[in-house]
Amino acid sequence: MRYELMLPHQIRDAIDRNLPCVLPIGVLEYHAEHMAVGMDTLAVDRSLARLESEMELVILPSFYCGAGSYAVAPSERNGTVHVGGEALTPFAKDLFGSLLKIGFRNIHGIIHHQSENFWQGMPTDLAFRAAARGAIFDFLDRTR
Repeated sequence: MRYELMLPHQIRDAIDRNLPCVLPIGVLEYHAEHMAVGMDTLAVDRSLARLESEMELVILPSFYCGAGSYAVAPSERNGTVHVGGEALTPFAKDLFGSLLKIGFRNIHGIIHHQSENFWQGMPTDLAFRAAARGAIFDFLDRTR
């Protein structure tokens, strides 16, 4: 189910059944002349659309404005949009905090953005990971 299309009773039902609530995360960046700038996010979005046909889940609106990189090509006339991790963290913390306040407990962010050492993290996923941890601990401090 696409969150933006859900009615309040459907949201309550999804919460009661602890359905996964998934946030597609990506960036807008130049990938060469043959590929759309939204490819990273589109890969997640389209994968979740296929998964939705196999299982019930709540899909949040895709987040496209992560930390792109100007290392591959300059932004001018190529389309890369860069929002630094330091700006992403407070946004993501508020987003995850809001989802917890609504009642979701099975929340996932899925990101597609290339990295040679992905386990170390890239600015976008590091920001969202830190934000998720912060939101969880803030929520626990308020509720326990």
